[in-house]
Amino acid sequence: MKSYRHSLPPLDSLIFFEASARHLSFSDAAQELLVTQTAVSKRIRQLEEHLGVALFVRTGRVIDLTDEGRKLADQSAILLDFAQRALASIATRPDAPLRIAANSAVSLFWLGPRLKDFGLSEHACPVELVSTDQPGTLQDGSNDIAILHGTGEWPGRVASPLVPDLLVPVIAPSLADKASIMSGQSLSLIEAKELAPLLNFPRVTPDWTNWDNWENTGLVSGWPRIECGTYARSIGASLQGTGIALANPHFLSAELNEGSLVQLGPSAQSTRCAYFLTYADTPLRPGVERFLDYLAILPD
Repeated sequence: MKSYRHSLPPLDSLIFFEASARHLSFSDAAQELLVTQTAVSKRIRQLEEHLGVALFVRTGRVIDLTDEGRKLADQSAILLDFAQRALASIATRPDAPLRIAANSAVSLFWLGPRLKDFGLSEHACPVELVSTDQPGTLQDGSNDIAILHGTGEWPGRVASPLVPDLLVPVIAPSLADKASIMSGQSLSLIEAKELAPLLNFPRVTPDWTNWDNWENTGLVSGWPRIECGTYARSIGASLQGTGIALANPHFLSAELNEGSLVQLGPSAQSTRCAYFLTYADTPLRPGVERFLDYLAILPD
């Protein structure tokens, strides 16, 4: 028979260790965990005594991991993450917030305004927004709802089509006016080169499209570019008049309708991918149902 009580140290000592190893500072770990530095030091000592090895080298106020500490640091983060996921997968607390994930641009320009309206409505419930461009985090099982880009096939998730994967060049009206470009007019290589650089962003998955693999790359070959850290940042730079971005007009309908961005042609639409609103193929928590009903996503 297994006896975890005798073979394992107090599990909260691993939480203290993980924070200390990540910060390489007992003081910073204490600040993160909302305890005193003395409490952190005590728990680390208890863990070291249980394991029979030193986990940190202490030189005055400076600490560093020992070889054994580095090994445990790699494994403890995985262990705690796994425990968090396991507990989250069965958590049924009625006050648990609705967790919604979307990439940075979708969160800022499309989801954010809708969450505000939802939060002010009679359907409101606590919401936790996860805004990230990392596919692994977007598809994390702890997300009640995730807006995902792909073919619509994710094991264990129901996928409702949201918008097509359409990309068009967009530009600030101040720059468009300088070149007498009207909305919908095709890009001119000469005008665009003189007008502004292209605002590019990293392709975090092979399915993503940027200026490097846009369907009309022949039109922009050789243009100067500015590399932006995220898709959302490229849109933000375009709004500021820095350059020309690629954007999905469905997610930027408010900016296009109010004239803070001008849509240019030509456009390019993926025939294979789209954006989907997805949720777990399991009985839904009330908050999930309320939000899906609010967006009119749930089937009748």
